[in-house]
Amino acid sequence: MTETFRYLTKNLEQEDRKRWKLLAVLHLVSPVVDIFSLSTIVYIINKVARENQASPAIIAFTLCMAGVSVGKCFYEVYKGKISNRFIYEGAQKLSVKVYEALVREDLLAHKQKTAMQALTMVRQDTVNCLQMMVSYIGIGVSGITMAGYTLILVGVSKWIGLISSIALAVSVALLFRYNQERMKIYGEESRIYAIRANAQITIAFGSYKEMNMDDRSVSVRQKYEDASAVYAQLTEEYQYKNSSMGMVLRNSVMAVLFLVLAVILMAGSNLTAILAPMVLYITAMVRMLPLANTLLSEMNRVEFCKKSYAALREVIAQYRKMKAEETRAQSVRQKELTFRKGLFVKNLTFGYREGKSIFEGASIEIPAGHAVAVIGVSGSGKTTLLDLVLGLLKPQSGTIFYDDYDLASHTDEKGSCKVNMGKLVSYIPQIVHLNGETVRNNVAFFEEESQIDDARVKECLQCAQIWEEVQAMPDGVHTLIGENGTAISGGQRQRVALARALYKEFELLVMDEAMAALDMETEKAVIDSIRQVKKGKTLLIVTHHMSLANECDMIYKIENKKIVRMK
Repeated sequence: MTETFRYLTKNLEQEDRKRWKLLAVLHLVSPVVDIFSLSTIVYIINKVARENQASPAIIAFTLCMAGVSVGKCFYEVYKGKISNRFIYEGAQKLSVKVYEALVREDLLAHKQKTAMQALTMVRQDTVNCLQMMVSYIGIGVSGITMAGYTLILVGVSKWIGLISSIALAVSVALLFRYNQERMKIYGEESRIYAIRANAQITIAFGSYKEMNMDDRSVSVRQKYEDASAVYAQLTEEYQYKNSSMGMVLRNSVMAVLFLVLAVILMAGSNLTAILAPMVLYITAMVRMLPLANTLLSEMNRVEFCKKSYAALREVIAQYRKMKAEETRAQSVRQKELTFRKGLFVKNLTFGYREGKSIFEGASIEIPAGHAVAVIGVSGSGKTTLLDLVLGLLKPQSGTIFYDDYDLASHTDEKGSCKVNMGKLVSYIPQIVHLNGETVRNNVAFFEEESQIDDARVKECLQCAQIWEEVQAMPDGVHTLIGENGTAISGGQRQRVALARALYKEFELLVMDEAMAALDMETEKAVIDSIRQVKKGKTLLIVTHHMSLANECDMIYKIENKKIVRMK
C-alpha cells in the first residue's frame, strides 16, 4: 500500500504533490475537531454532574462549540472542493503523460492496443489512480481517528471500551479480507467489459451504412447488449457488496451496543452512576461506526482500482523510458536530412515478433525526382515496406539510406546522428483519419489556426482535384465534414487527405493506396497535377491499380520476400 502511494505521488506534478499534502491535513483536521468536540462533551457532562448545575461559563463554552460545529460544515465543503480539484486536475495532468506515451510508442506496441483501450488508459485509469490516493489518505486518517476514539472509550468505559474498539477493528479486517479478492476481480472485469461495450459503440458508428442495410446487424447490437449487461452487473455487485458490508458492520455493532446495555441493566448496577459514562461510550461508538465504514469502503475502492493502477504503471514506465531516450538524444548530433540523391534500401531483412519473415535481403532504389510505384498481392509487405522507410519499424538487418544518412542505424559517415523526417517526407496512410472540423482545418491539420495559409490551402485542394467540389459545399472550405469525414464521400475524403499531405513542404511524398477510391481519370489527373505543382519532388506510391503504376517512372513488385524491379 505504501509503495503504491509513493509511486503515484512521484508521478504527480509539483503543484499536485503540495495539494495532496494539503488534502491530508484537511482530512486530519475534521476528525481532530470531532474528537475534540466529543472530549468537550465528556468535560461538560462531568463538570455539570459534579456541580449539579450549569455555570454561565459552561453555557457560553457550549455555545462556542456549537459555532465550531457550524463552521465545520463550511470547512467540509472546502475540503470536498480541494479533493475534487486534486482528483480531476491531477488526473488531467497525468493523462497528458499517458496520451504522449501512447501517441509516441513504437508501431508494434501501438498495433497491440485498440482505441477504446487507449481511451480507458487516458481518461478512466488516471482518475481511478488519483481516487486511490484519496482513498489511501482516507484510510490513514480513519485509522488515526479511530485510535483517538479508542483512547476516549478506554478513558470513559475502561475495558469495555477497549474490547469494543478491538472487536470493531477485527470486524473491519475480517470483512475486508473476506471480500478483498472479489473486489479486485470486480475492478478488472468491469474495466474489460466497459472497453468491450464502448468498442461496440464505435463499431456501430463506423459501420453505420452496413448496419442499416443488413439484417445481421442485430449481432453487433447483441454484442453491445451482452458486454454492457455484464458491466452493469459487475458494477451493481461491487456497489452492493461495498454498501452491504458497511450495513452489516453498522448494524452488528449497534446490536452489540444494545446487548451491552441490556447486560448492564440486568446486572442491577447503580444506573445513575453509570449513566453519563454509558452515554459517552455509546456516543463514541456511534461516531466510530461511520469511520469504520469509510475505512472499509476506501480499502475496497483501492482493490477495485488496482487494475487501473497496473495499467497506468506500465504506460508511465513507457513514458519515462521515452523521456530518458529524449534526454539521451539531446547529446546526439542533429543532422539536416537531405534528398538530393534519393532513397536506397539494401539487403533489408525484417519480420514481426511472431517470427514470420516479410523481407529477406530485399533492395530498392528510389532516385530523387522520380515517381516510383510498388505493387504486390495483399499481404506481401507493401505497407510494411513503407513503415520501414519511414522509420516506424526497425529492420533486423540492412540499410535504408536517405542520401548519406542510414535510417536503420541512425548514422552517417561521421557517426551517430538524429534527423527530423517530417521536414523531408509527407505521408498519406492507407486508412486516413479526418477530424470533425472544417475542410480548411483538415488540410492544415498540424497548423495553428492563426498560422493557416489560405492561399496554400486552396492550391493544395486544387492539386488534389477537389477544389470545385469544396466550393460547392454549403460553407466552402469552412464546411464541417463530420467525424472522420462522414459528411463527404470516400473519394472526397481521400482527396482531402491528399491535400493535407501536399500542404506541408516535402521532398518525398509517400502514398499508401491513397487513391484507391478514385476513378482512373481522376487518379491520373491528381498525379499530373502533383507533378506539375510539385516539380522535382519524388513520389513513392503503393497501389493495386496498374493504370496508376504505369504512370510512374519505375515499378517494383514485392514477391518471394524480395523487391523486384518491373519497369
